[in-house]
Amino acid sequence: MKVLNLKPTKGVSRENFIFRGIMELSIWDLGGQQLYMDSYFSEKKRELIFSEVMTAVFMVDSAAEEPKLKEIFDNFMKYIFEYSPGVEIVYVLLNKIDLQESKEDDIYELLIKGLTDDLKSKVAFTPVSVKEGSAQHRLIEILDYKIQQNTLALQKLGKIRHMLDQMKLGTLSEYFLFNQPDGLLIASTLGKFEHKPLQFMKFEIGTLDSNIYQIFTKIMNLSDSAISPLELSTVIYESDNNYILVREVSNGSVLMIVTKSKSEETFNTVISSLDGEDFKNLKKFLNKIDY
Repeated sequence: MKVLNLKPTKGVSRENFIFRGIMELSIWDLGGQQLYMDSYFSEKKRELIFSEVMTAVFMVDSAAEEPKLKEIFDNFMKYIFEYSPGVEIVYVLLNKIDLQESKEDDIYELLIKGLTDDLKSKVAFTPVSVKEGSAQHRLIEILDYKIQQNTLALQKLGKIRHMLDQMKLGTLSEYFLFNQPDGLLIASTLGKFEHKPLQFMKFEIGTLDSNIYQIFTKIMNLSDSAISPLELSTVIYESDNNYILVREVSNGSVLMIVTKSKSEETFNTVISSLDGEDFKNLKKFLNKIDY
């Protein structure tokens, strides 16, 4: 998300999101202003707020004075483990460490004070900065850990990796499948592959398609020709030594292919792979993933 000029959350903000294209998240973002806090912990609402939680993240502004911070944190810990006993760890992010006035060490000492040894083993503190991107990167690490614990997500991931490996055979190219909404990698034929954290790469191929379609339509009208259906789903780039092909697949996913050489034969084998059964199976599988 764009965090510059991001306004404070008012009350509870709910959003469904598909993380890395394979795991559905229902995210509850609780606004931190005092008038909302009293409501979260009230007898009327606390079960609704704190039950059925998979992952709990407590965000602290380490550069601000908050007189009731310790009380709020203790209540958060109490009700999370009371209503969601399946939660293993509460992740505490000490935000704004990029600011000179940040007092993350003091806040850590305040929050950890008085916790039992059992509770201390169930809380993980991380100094972060939303502005610099480390907070988002930490959240990605936390959710990746959840994928590793989720058998169904791992099965989906294994199936996708197998299909990409099948497409790679005989093409002298590497295949990378990205989740379009956030640009995070779903799977690749290189195995573990990391791009620079949070340089999100949402591919807007649809915009290019519509512009080309307008030009195509005008040309057809000028030449008195029938306008046949136009399906543009692949963008081709080239460097001195490689072809790079980007193709929308489905379900908000984008496939990127990087050839190992720049020859007509290599290009043709990649195009053939995009017309083959393995690509059709990948597209069908991503379309039918039932959340």
